[in-house]
Amino acid sequence: MPAPGNTRWYRQLYFWVLVAIAAGIVVGWLAPVTGVAMEPLGATFVTAMKMLIGPIVFLTIVGGIAGVADLRKVGLTGVKALAYFQAGTIVAMVTGLLAINVCRLGEGVNADPGKTPAVDSVPKPVTGGNHVWELLTHLVPGSVVGPFVDGNVLQIIFLAVLFGVALNAVGQVGGPVLDAVNRLTAVVFKVLSYLMKLAPVGAFGAMAFAAGGYGVHALTSLAGLILLFYVTSALFVVVVLGSVMAYLRLNIFHLLGYLRAELLLVLGTSSAEPALPGLMRKLEQAGVSAATVRLIVPTGYAFNLDGAAIYLSLAAVYVAQATNTRLSVGAQIGLLAVMLLTSKGAAGTAGAGSSR
Repeated sequence: MPAPGNTRWYRQLYFWVLVAIAAGIVVGWLAPVTGVAMEPLGATFVTAMKMLIGPIVFLTIVGGIAGVADLRKVGLTGVKALAYFQAGTIVAMVTGLLAINVCRLGEGVNADPGKTPAVDSVPKPVTGGNHVWELLTHLVPGSVVGPFVDGNVLQIIFLAVLFGVALNAVGQVGGPVLDAVNRLTAVVFKVLSYLMKLAPVGAFGAMAFAAGGYGVHALTSLAGLILLFYVTSALFVVVVLGSVMAYLRLNIFHLLGYLRAELLLVLGTSSAEPALPGLMRKLEQAGVSAATVRLIVPTGYAFNLDGAAIYLSLAAVYVAQATNTRLSVGAQIGLLAVMLLTSKGAAGTAGAGSSR
């Protein structure tokens, strides 16, 4: 990893994000009404970041694909990445299933499904096979502009790969277009650097709202599940991802320290999207090729959601235990197969996993 700069610690963005997180929790705890009123600060910051995620994903993937000499290498890298993403998702879900089956936190809750509040609409159940076709059909956008308006990362990736391959195929004719793509990428990242200076404000607003709106007392019944999620996620990072890093002769703790600012930003805003530009920039600084970073990292935001995978498996079995619904091993394996599909393409924002 590159050596850290000479900037003093109290001038680092991660320090002020950490201060903002702590301040937001204190404000929300001591003055709940004020904390709830701070919600627009966090929501506006995340919305502003999401506004640029679509262009960033599109431009970086197009630039990464169109800028390489051999498309076969890009294809091979993409296939390897997708295989790794799928394997990681499976391991994450199995880890979550093991954790909730060992701890059995839902037992004793005795929740009555008939007394739960009704919702306006219930999604139509689909079988695994139908869901595959729905996923593939949904991958193709109805218009070029639609995915950017809706923030549909999967469709943006589809367009970017298609456009990048075509731009690479036309050769020198596409040179000016590729140059324009690279210039636009630089401009968008510059705009993002301006927005990132407001990260502490967004983190403060988000944490003040969370602490003031929900409070510790409101989360008592789910405290065990929340704690189990964080412990399971931490173990997954250290053990599973740490083993992958060790195989590559890298240290997971060095990587976590290197990305501390981005990790704190995700924690403070409850959204992974604001960390995307900083993550890509730091990986390139660490020596990863720009083409690989621009292709794999944005794609990972749609296909490599290990945290959401852990949450889905924990929550699904927790609800079954809480409602005294017995799930056999076979039923849980079937549930895992369905969740392998439903976890793909979830947005990197708060609640994306639970909305599945």
